[in-house]
Amino acid sequence: MTILATMLSNQSAHDDDTCEKLLRECEMFHKVQPKHLSAIAQMMDYKVLTKGQVLLQQDQPSDRFFLLESGHVKRKRVDGDGKTHNVEFAIKAKSINSMRIISGEPSFSTVTCTSAECHLFEMKRERFLNMLREKPELSVQIAEGLCEELRKGSKKYSTPMLEQTQTEVNLSAVSIAAGIESYYRSALNAKINQSLTGVKASYFPNMHIQVPTRITYICGFKLLRSYFDQNVQPEAYNNNETAVRLGTAVAPGIIMTPVSSILEATNAGHLNPEPMHTRWLRGIVPRAGREIIFGVGLNQMSDYFQERLEPLTGNNPMLANALGSLSAGVVSGYLSHVPHNLSTLKLLDPSASYGQLYAKFVQTSVPPSVEPIIAHWPAQTLVRSVLATLWPRGVMVRTAQIVGSFIILNGTINYLQLKEHLKIQRAIGAV
Repeated sequence: MTILATMLSNQSAHDDDTCEKLLRECEMFHKVQPKHLSAIAQMMDYKVLTKGQVLLQQDQPSDRFFLLESGHVKRKRVDGDGKTHNVEFAIKAKSINSMRIISGEPSFSTVTCTSAECHLFEMKRERFLNMLREKPELSVQIAEGLCEELRKGSKKYSTPMLEQTQTEVNLSAVSIAAGIESYYRSALNAKINQSLTGVKASYFPNMHIQVPTRITYICGFKLLRSYFDQNVQPEAYNNNETAVRLGTAVAPGIIMTPVSSILEATNAGHLNPEPMHTRWLRGIVPRAGREIIFGVGLNQMSDYFQERLEPLTGNNPMLANALGSLSAGVVSGYLSHVPHNLSTLKLLDPSASYGQLYAKFVQTSVPPSVEPIIAHWPAQTLVRSVLATLWPRGVMVRTAQIVGSFIILNGTINYLQLKEHLKIQRAIGAV
């Protein structure tokens, strides 16, 4: 391979505007004033390399840095044992070797052009150091930019789940999200009921009741959380702070259980002929447990996971929101499957006791492939109960339902609120 220093013939027109744009994107120059960026850009050389040409050689002095306008490069380092490693950095930038240009320490890796052509801007170290000596304020601005990047890289949010708080509630965004999600939820509910009873039902029954009720239900969760966040100060309760936080987290689920019961009753008319004013009360006790899990999952748990996953997504809020909702949906869907199934069975068979319904639940939930194995075990009743509780029939559908609901709800709300926020910012900027 040939060192770049011998490739002086591959020069092209110098585009200062493009160079300034690349400098602004470089973490080292975030705080540098525009006039200084322009001066740096004018001192950089434009080069075109072809595939296989070397920009930097490992362990050679760092006498230049580059800004990659187009093309692809690969960084490889040979360790002390002679093993070659691909090198990637947490900060994805268009700069190459910029962090070593001031100290001049040897290059960490060999950098090679891997595309047909690589278009770059090059800054020689001596030229750059002379500029820093002539403009001391530039050194301060570079130091400020590097310190800011260091703070960003070391920053880690770790708010406990019960201490998660909500941003402002955009009621229009929540209503739109709930309206979309109501169709998804209705179809999955029909699948769950079919897996429990063996009776196929309509995917979208009574949507004239379901849609407005679901909107009321989801808006209730979000508004109640916002109300408790703004009006309850757990820190004021001294030794009872955790209990108060837990109470405000579970309260929306308890309060919204009657609304959820109406939603469930609309899906059960094919097996329970009772009038709606009676039918909605069936299974309300286990349903309250399910709603508590749903509420905490939709609110605090989704935010908890999003906060911890955001650094892994390149600080992409939409992706972090989706992954946080997915994670919370898996946990909530799994934990809520037993209370959900019991409330559904009670709704479909109101004359049976909860003990009888649980026995029926166990009987229908153990996988057929397991029955021959445990048929002659002394503790087969206990084993069946454990298997039915830990992995019953329909658990994957239930989990998929909650995962999808959380992603649709939180994703749509987050997207619409972000669009509204950007709209407001543009309006302020235009004034």
